[in-house]
Parts: sequence; C-alpha cells; structure tokens
Amino acid sequence: MPQSLPADIRLLNLLEAIRSLSPFDAMTADEESLLRHLIIRWHAEEIPVSAVMNGMAGASGTTAYRRLIGLRDKGLVQFRVDPADRRVKYVEATALAKTYRQRIQQAIENTASSYSAIA
Repeated sequence: MPQSLPADIRLLNLLEAIRSLSPFDAMTADEESLLRHLIIRWHAEEIPVSAVMNGMAGASGTTAYRRLIGLRDKGLVQFRVDPADRRVKYVEATALAKTYRQRIQQAIENTASSYSAIA
C-alpha cells in the first residue's frame, strides 16, 4: 500500500492548484502576499487605502498603491469612498477575492479531513 503524503505537502499541493486557477495565476507573488494580508485584516476591520500604503513593510507607499491597483485591475479588490470624508478610501474584497478565500478554506478542510482519516 503506498504511503500517504504528509499533510503539509497535501496542503501545498492544494494551494498550488488554487493558485493555478485564473486569475489567481496572473497575480505576482507580491500581489498574492498583499491579498493574503488583506484577507486576514478584512476579517477584523475596514482597511483604509492609506493604511496599506503606509503599513507595507519593505515597500514604499507608491509601490503598495501599485500593488493595490494591480489587484483592482485583476478584479480582486475594489475601493469605496467614505461618504463622510471623500478623501478617505477603503479597500474591499470583491466576489473573486472571497472565492479565493473560500478555496483556501476548502483546501485546508480537505487536508484536515484527509489527515483525520489517516490518523
């Protein structure tokens, strides 16, 4: 009987399969990293564009904004203007970004259930 792959290898295989689906395969590594960061933060709070621009370690505000624009052009984020202060914009997930998160969640659940079946 062939030995099963370790859980971490199965997870990485599933994440690679998710990434290979269009448009996720069109993201740069930097855009993908930013999207993962945004997904984590969206869970707890609204994110102003200025917070992304000022809060990216190792990247200038201009670079951070370019990455946001890249994600927007790929349909993964959208900007919402604050109705109380039109100078403030928020970064929000699109349906496609939510699908990306759901696919990651499903990959983790599949890996966990496979691991449970083996143990």
